[in-house]
Amino acid sequence: QAILAQAIWLKCFPRLFARAVRVSVGCLPASKLVRHPTMPVSGPKGDSAVSKGWAGFSLSVPSLSITLENNDVYDYKLPYSVPEVPCCTRMSPMLYCCDVYCCGPCRCCFSNSKGELPFIDVVNQQDGHQVRYRAVKKCCRVPRVMTFVDGQLAGHLSRTMRCGNRCLTCLEDFQSKPVLQVGVHNHEGKQIARVDRNGRGRCCSCSCGAPMKCTGCCLTCLTCTCVVRPSFPTPCCGLLDCDPVCCDCCVKSEMTACAFYDQPCCCFGLPVCCPSVWCCLPAIETKLFKSTNTIRLNDFEVVDSETKKTVGKLQAQYRGNYPSAYKHDPRLPFRIAGSTEDANLGMLLSGLASGMVYTMGMAIPAFSGVSPKPEGTSPDYTGLVETRWASQVKKLAGLGSPEGNKPLLSDSLIVQDSMVFGTATSGTQVRGWRLLEFGYASGGLSICGATLGGKVRSRRQVRTVKEVADMITAALEHQIGEAGATFYMRFELPDLEKKIIKKGSNIAGNDVMLDSKFNPPRGGFADQMEEVALACNCVRLCRCPCDCKSDRMICCRCPLY
Repeated sequence: QAILAQAIWLKCFPRLFARAVRVSVGCLPASKLVRHPTMPVSGPKGDSAVSKGWAGFSLSVPSLSITLENNDVYDYKLPYSVPEVPCCTRMSPMLYCCDVYCCGPCRCCFSNSKGELPFIDVVNQQDGHQVRYRAVKKCCRVPRVMTFVDGQLAGHLSRTMRCGNRCLTCLEDFQSKPVLQVGVHNHEGKQIARVDRNGRGRCCSCSCGAPMKCTGCCLTCLTCTCVVRPSFPTPCCGLLDCDPVCCDCCVKSEMTACAFYDQPCCCFGLPVCCPSVWCCLPAIETKLFKSTNTIRLNDFEVVDSETKKTVGKLQAQYRGNYPSAYKHDPRLPFRIAGSTEDANLGMLLSGLASGMVYTMGMAIPAFSGVSPKPEGTSPDYTGLVETRWASQVKKLAGLGSPEGNKPLLSDSLIVQDSMVFGTATSGTQVRGWRLLEFGYASGGLSICGATLGGKVRSRRQVRTVKEVADMITAALEHQIGEAGATFYMRFELPDLEKKIIKKGSNIAGNDVMLDSKFNPPRGGFADQMEEVALACNCVRLCRCPCDCKSDRMICCRCPLY
């Protein structure tokens, strides 16, 4: 009777046996991905067929459920009752005496008491198809995640181990070539796709420039730039972990040991400061209330191993916990979405998604250290972005742009096209984000990472593209070359999803009347507000000999509340 009742419930209410409710959040639209032809990939051995819906998938991390492009759902599955059978008995029931008398005292052959299984199963409760992701780590080998479809091996993903792997990676970094992070292999072991990162480049770089720019009463004709950023060498040259490497200190790091930018080598005139005319005027200054971003995104590009063309994309969405009653690890992805042209490749990429968040018996997830390129890295939860390259902020505001001086910022200060701030190895992509605040620091002396003196304008709220362009022009007026001033910005991602209802909301053409107990006392989500103050602005009218570019500096402010 119990079995019959369970069968009736499973037939009538199959979704009640799902592990958790899936939360509908934004993910990577499959229609917006760049499609490229790819080499055919043979499926797993046997008669099991891979559903075409695996060309697009979305992994919901908290509920461990995968939704395919054709709306098929694979839910996490763990048997209701798990027998603990020793390992020798698993090979043959006749060996149970070995487990009892030989391995019984130390229980080395019994199941792990912590329940840390090295695999995860997801099952489609409608048709019974299932996928298993199994993590494997052998001695002196890199970890891998194997994917099985209905019991048959479909392929695996791993940080491909090469002979002299660390030396080859060091050479690729030195030559600024793409460096392999994860290789995608089919069931025959052949690599069909890969996820790369940008090479870091050489530790030393020197260049010359001819700016032909007047700064004050001096014309600079020729400049020189030199930067030294060596990496820390590997202890004992990597002999302790059986992966030797030499000369890895020749690869560029993010820490600068010695640098000078755009130092004049040939100039005419006197490098003196020219007097300026300033005027103090009252003005109304607004400042946004403090806000915290609760989302950030990482995009990974999957390329074909032979043609190097893009064959798929993976997007990891991270969610913060403030303010929220639900707690999720903000360092782990909240949802991972992928899109490919090939169903087999899409299924293997779902193994990459699982290996990024689930440990599967290991100390850390196998692919937790996979990093995206700067083109796929969004601002973090603070929304703060900084850069010291003049060409990047000029492109943002449309100053000196070859595309007809068209700014990338819209009238609402949303970045409309690809815009990366930073370097080729450490940068931030702000496409689709809205610029809230802008500031800079220029003309100072940099000692051990600290800037002394110079002109500093703290971040303040900006409303128009012209206001941003004026601040950039004022920051670069004394700068000769590309580097010098450091620009500080704060962004937020516009929420295009359905909003939480509030007073005055409209749902399906009807005005919403909120119950008085809907929000807690002095709680709930509020609209963004501004702090208003009366400020004393010092505005520069002109600068000798004939510079009429304006500059603004706030001397003091008085709150109007």
